[in-house]
Amino acid sequence: MNFHKILVIGDVAVGKTSLVNRVVYNSFSEKYKATIGCEFGIKMMKIDGEDVRIQLWDLAGQDRLGGISRLYCRDAHGAIVVTDITRQDTIDKALVWKNIVDEQTTTQSGGSIPMILCVNKYDLADEEFKLSNEDLQKFAVEKKFTAAFFTSAKTGQNSEAAIETLIREVLKISTVKNNKIEESISTGASKIMKAKYTKKKSCC
Repeated sequence: MNFHKILVIGDVAVGKTSLVNRVVYNSFSEKYKATIGCEFGIKMMKIDGEDVRIQLWDLAGQDRLGGISRLYCRDAHGAIVVTDITRQDTIDKALVWKNIVDEQTTTQSGGSIPMILCVNKYDLADEEFKLSNEDLQKFAVEKKFTAAFFTSAKTGQNSEAAIETLIREVLKISTVKNNKIEESISTGASKIMKAKYTKKKSCC
């Protein structure tokens, strides 16, 4: 079974832990408890017929940007940047969080790991909130997020959809990597057999 490490990052009190609890336990609590350091949540999912095991790394919200330890980011396969729809400053800093992770992580091929943006607490959105879904998707494309969702840990809105979208992209990258490895092994084996055949022929 495949195992995938997913970082969950963002400012203090944007709902990271609540989102993780919704995804992992399908539960929600109104009580706020600050995360200290890092907490973990394990989620078993079936994506397109494939069983996957997801480990969500819920990183404590940082009072200052750049506070994510490289140790936490090591071997991450993907990330979720969580913002709070009721706090514009957290949305403004979404790209900063993405850049921090991009600087500390890479895929096997050297590219950026898949990352989605979750604009959380959508159940608290003001009716006059100006960011439309069209604008959100445009922002995601421009800033090279894999995807973006309006989410609500309280109601569960888009929590599963966001994770599934991210994991599909992670699996896609993993499949490409495995195909390249198999191709490399096949090419290497072919060269060895050709060399042995050439050597044997020259000895005749």
